[in-house]
This record gives sequence, structure tokens and C-alpha cells, in this order.
Amino acid sequence: MRALTMMVAGLLATATLAVAQEQAPAAPAQGGRAGGAGAPGRQGGAGGGGRQDAPPAGPVKRLPDGKPDLTGHFLGDAGGANYGLESRPGGFLLPPARGIVVDPPDGRLPYQDWARQEFISRGKPERGYDDPTAHCFVAGVPRSLWTPSPYQFIQPPGYLVMMFERMSWRVIPIDPNRKHLPDTVRLWQGDSIGHWEGDTLVIETTNLNGKAWLNEAGDVLSYAATIVERLTPVNADTIQYRATITDPVAYTRPYTVGFNINRQRDEILEVACHEDNQDLEHLRHVKEEAKKDGTLK
Repeated sequence: MRALTMMVAGLLATATLAVAQEQAPAAPAQGGRAGGAGAPGRQGGAGGGGRQDAPPAGPVKRLPDGKPDLTGHFLGDAGGANYGLESRPGGFLLPPARGIVVDPPDGRLPYQDWARQEFISRGKPERGYDDPTAHCFVAGVPRSLWTPSPYQFIQPPGYLVMMFERMSWRVIPIDPNRKHLPDTVRLWQGDSIGHWEGDTLVIETTNLNGKAWLNEAGDVLSYAATIVERLTPVNADTIQYRATITDPVAYTRPYTVGFNINRQRDEILEVACHEDNQDLEHLRHVKEEAKKDGTLK
């Protein structure tokens, strides 16, 4: 365990010192309210993930053992999923969202009634302060994959390490014989274990603490959720991402979201959430005023 800790520390140091090389970051996504994971960074909207004049992608890169090599810098083409998993128009508070729900076919989340009402409540201005990313907590699983910020995959033997620009990470052992942590242990990032199914890396995450939101719009995820992610390389520059969420506390049935993850020519930067974060104080005042006038009980 000590060796793994030292390995991760070294990886984090490498990513923290990385400097963008070929092109400057695009403008930040506009209209977000939380000042958290979705504010600075690159927008993973339609057409994101590389220059228009990039050469055609080559075949899937492979490791010496024949498994796909997922190493590199990436950005999710999630079409504004950080502002809603369902398709939604832009509004006063949040930008539009393309919608990434692929099952059910109608693109609607199969919310239980209480969870749908909680989602609606979180969309009000006075609830923006409650998004944990506004307080610089990690975006969590699977939200970190669709925030409009890039990330880096590193694939040492037996692991996939996901390093996110907002200075969080996941260390995922690839071991079909590994067991999950005891149910009494609850984590922001959960407990993730991977295994290969052909060229698809399947990652099962349990042991979530139920505190994270799925996006700035407030889509709900409870402590009871089990998340199964599938990363399937399509070519050297594209990974198909699917995540099936089973959460009997908040939803009536499992559902699946999906989008492509595209290779980037930039490296991840150091993004310290608390530096020059002016939004949190503003969100606090909005919540306090809502309590004073009775809007928020």
C-alpha cells in the first residue's frame, strides 16, 4: 500500500507541473452558478475534443499484453451534462444541455417522485450554495468525467489512474478477484474496481457517501448507488464511455448515460478551486436572503 501511495504521489506531482503546450484553453463555459467543478476549464460540448484539422485517428494503441492503452489527456464530449443529464434549453442560471441519457430511450431519468422534487428544488437560485463543488469538494463519480475540464489517464500495471484538472484523482485497481470495501466505509469517490471484458474496461463503483450532486442542475445520486462504467476505445483518439447507474433509493430502475471521450493535445493544468473563488460568497448571500423572505424553509 505504501508503494502505491508513493506511486500516486509521483503521478500527481507530474500532472501538477504540466504546462499546456500547443493551444490556449478555450473560454470558460458561461452561465454556470456553482463556482465549482464546472466553472473554469474547457467545454465538452458537441464537437469538442480536438482540432478540426487533426489527422485521422489511427488504430487502438495497445500495451505489451495486448490490452488497450488508455494513457493520455482527454476531454468528454458530454454536451453540457454538467448542467443536466436530460436534454434542456439554456436558461437564466445554466447553459443548455444536449442530453446524454441513452436508456431509457426517451432520454428521461426514471426518478422516484421525491428525487424528482429534490432535483427541481436544487435548480432554484437559493440552492446553488448547496452544490458540494461550490465548496471545492470533489465532483465525484461519474460527474468528474463530464465536467468541462480535461483529465489524464495513466495506466501502470494493474491500475488505471484518472487525474482530473481540479486536483482530484481516482486510483482504480484492475483485478477481477478484488472485493469491495465493507459497507460501513463511505467515500466521495466510492470504491472502484475494474476488469477487462475484451477491449472494454469495466469499472464498478460502490461505497458512495451520497453527498455528491451529478451536476450543477442538481441531478440526484444517493449513497445506495452502484455505478458500472464501460470504457471502450474506438480508435487511438476516441473512447466510448457508458455508465449505468443503479440507485434504488432515488430511481425506479437503472439508467445509462453515454458520450465519447476525445484525446486532447493539451496537458492538464493546476486549478486550485479556492483561489479567487468569488462565487461562493455570492451564493451564500442568495441562500440567506431566501431564508429571510421565506422562499427557502
